[in-house]
Amino acid sequence: MRIGVSPPVTELRIYSLQSGALSGVENMALDEALLETLRIQPEPVVLVRTYLWAEPTLSLGVNQQARDVRYLLEHYGSQNLAIVRRPTGGRAILHGEDISYAFVTNEITLLKQRLKDSYCVFAKIFQAAVAQLSLPVQTVPAAGERDYLRSPICFETQTPSDLCGQDGKKLSGSAQLRRAGGLLQHGSAFLAPHGIREQDFSPALFAATAEAFGLPIAPYPPEAFRASLPVWEMLQAQKSSQKWLTA
Repeated sequence: MRIGVSPPVTELRIYSLQSGALSGVENMALDEALLETLRIQPEPVVLVRTYLWAEPTLSLGVNQQARDVRYLLEHYGSQNLAIVRRPTGGRAILHGEDISYAFVTNEITLLKQRLKDSYCVFAKIFQAAVAQLSLPVQTVPAAGERDYLRSPICFETQTPSDLCGQDGKKLSGSAQLRRAGGLLQHGSAFLAPHGIREQDFSPALFAATAEAFGLPIAPYPPEAFRASLPVWEMLQAQKSSQKWLTA
């Protein structure tokens, strides 16, 4: 069943990008660079990217306090974790055993949707993808802001936009960034305990995205990716700075 844009936008293009394992700085800079590139181009595009992390990396939400870092390093028992700040919001995630994904779009119908409605579109795509892999998921019960703020760790909190397994444990978390003309939706899912690998999940997510919009999906064109390279390099330099940790 098609979800999201209805009726289909005939000129809309759906693209996939499977990046493999990159550093935290490279991953966050690339997602933001793709957003910056797409939001100024006139052709409507939905790009879905999947990726891994080259080393255990602690990512913090864009508005999360630097003072949380000491607690988080003690919580995870390591003072040597790579640390990066996401352009999206949410709480801290220790990456390395998860599969991450990002939806980047300039499609006007999605941009006009309310935040919770666009969250629902992408959550349903994820849900359809793991259903293909025989993993049923469900939305979590509504949680108040106090419950969400009680921990700086994403997977120790639950929001109505999160998904959990049949055992009630949180399976995936997501966060969104909107800028004029564009939208970036981040997602992180711990699927290894369920026997799902990245090479299984990526094709399923790409297929579910195509079905959701009722359009074919194709690999992201190399020339389009090259257009993002200057911004990617600039953002990598910015995100490599750790000054925000002592601010």
